[in-house]
Amino acid sequence: MSPRTQKVAVRASGGVVVRGAGPTTEVVVVHRPRYDDWTLPKGKDDPGESGRQAALREVWEETGLRCRIVGEAGTTRYAVSAGPKEVRYFAMRAYRAAPFVPNDEVDEVRWMGVKKARKQLSYDYDRKLLGDLDFGAATVHSDLHLVRHTAAGDRSRWKGPDEERPLTKKGEAQARTLAEELAGIGVTRVLSSRYLRCVQTVDPLARHLDVKVEDHEGLAEGAGRKAVASVLAEVAGTTTVLCSHGDVIPAMLEQLARQGTKFLSPLACQKGSTWSIAHDGKNFIEARYLPPSEP
Repeated sequence: MSPRTQKVAVRASGGVVVRGAGPTTEVVVVHRPRYDDWTLPKGKDDPGESGRQAALREVWEETGLRCRIVGEAGTTRYAVSAGPKEVRYFAMRAYRAAPFVPNDEVDEVRWMGVKKARKQLSYDYDRKLLGDLDFGAATVHSDLHLVRHTAAGDRSRWKGPDEERPLTKKGEAQARTLAEELAGIGVTRVLSSRYLRCVQTVDPLARHLDVKVEDHEGLAEGAGRKAVASVLAEVAGTTTVLCSHGDVIPAMLEQLARQGTKFLSPLACQKGSTWSIAHDGKNFIEARYLPPSEP
């Protein structure tokens, strides 16, 4: 009986997490100290879990990356002590990252170019999976990250021009945490309202990425519907961070709703929060709300 016709004894799921595009495409590989091997993040399905749920959970647990699934990546089958094992993989894009803490299961996580990753991986079935995957289809997906500036104190107590009102100590700490969460997911541009509190919110991220914070009038307080629509059109299909205000962000969300974007979360807009908005290469397809993280 061939492995493909044997009854599966172990079902598992995993992710091919992708960032970049074309020659800059990278994937995540993990090192497991128990086996001293390099592989793709994966793990056994829990009872009642779908393959998609298990894959997202396992990638999160092993890498600290919160991801969305953008397609199927293939299936591998091989023998283990319990019998035939089947691992179903999904292509993923990360929209959030937590600082990785080495542990007994995974002690190192690396982003690697596809060719380098295939050489690094320990198993032929993992190498074949990457060789067969259509990375063009996976990398056409992108995510827009719409950030409301972090804590900046009470507007009524600030004596200077409102454009110059800075972040508080809490806001500065929130900005550093935000940089940690967005730094490793493939962001290529950082755009901001000219207001100081917005620039300061994304400056730690920009410095980490070695890019400039780009001033954009369409993100300033009072930006109208046309300006908001123009910003969205400009960044569609890119992995960009936008930092703006409590009046502009709802206007952007309204524009996305008119375009048919599906909202996965109730509408909210706390200071320091982020809306991660998925793009499939043609349209903004879904939006999820991420409340501010405590520094």
